[in-house]
Parts: sequence; structure tokens; C-alpha cells
Amino acid sequence: MNGLNKAYFIGHLGRDPEPRTTPGGTTLVRLSLATPHARKDGENWVDTPDWHRLTAFGKTAESLLRNAHKGDMIAVESVVRPNRWTDKDGQAHYEVNLYVERVLWISQKRRQTSVVATEVAPEVAVGAALPVEEEVSEEVALSSGDGASEDEIPF
Repeated sequence: MNGLNKAYFIGHLGRDPEPRTTPGGTTLVRLSLATPHARKDGENWVDTPDWHRLTAFGKTAESLLRNAHKGDMIAVESVVRPNRWTDKDGQAHYEVNLYVERVLWISQKRRQTSVVATEVAPEVAVGAALPVEEEVSEEVALSSGDGASEDEIPF
């Protein structure tokens, strides 16, 4: 059997994507994604955010730069890559990197949509995002009906 190395997240962007460029000229973005974590506080359950740092490259990164904004709710499929290195002082370091492979927009705060199923995969052309009027169909648009304000992150 082959192994499986995937991590899936659904959460809100904590800030706009941070653009960078590799020495080879490839565009990359760093994302800060908040996912809710329920914990008991006395007699009540409270949602507190767990923060995840993700990196996207190439066309996915370019699409995120154009379309993603703080507060947007997205679903992310990523691959997990460990990274070990020794710094100039001889200190060993270890970190786990999460590299975005696919993104599904659940809601886009700046566009004022309820639910938008717009998938951004590496093989999709950069300009594939459609205007809001064409993106939201009757089958896809769902009313949240929970009374939450567009300015509130629900946790």
C-alpha cells in the first residue's frame, strides 16, 4: 500500500496573503489560517482559533494573491513536508511545512457572497476566477441564515 501525506483545513484567513518570490522567479504566498478549536471554559464551550501557516506556489499562489483576503473562509488540501536544518551556530532545527495543493473558497468576505464553490487547483489557469454574478449559481449559493454579520469571524 502506498502512503498518504495530506492535511485538510477549513478556516478563515487571518490576514491577506503575503507574497514572495523564490530565487528562481516562482511566486509563492504565505497564508495564516485560523481553524476553530472547542474547549471548555467553566460550564461553557468556547471556540478559540488554532493558527496554521501554509505556503502556496505558482498559479495557485497567484490566484490567492488576486482573490484571497483577510476573513475569507477557505478549504485547503495540503501536503506535509518536514524540514530539518542546522543554523550557523550549529543548532539543529526542525519544522513541518504545509504546502497548498488545492483551495476551495467557501466564502469571500470582500465580495459579499454567502457560499462560493470556486476551486483553485494548480492546473487551473490564473485568470479562471469568474465575476461574482457568474460564480454563484442557485445550486451553489446557500443562505447561512444564522444572522452572523459579514464582519464577524464566527470563533
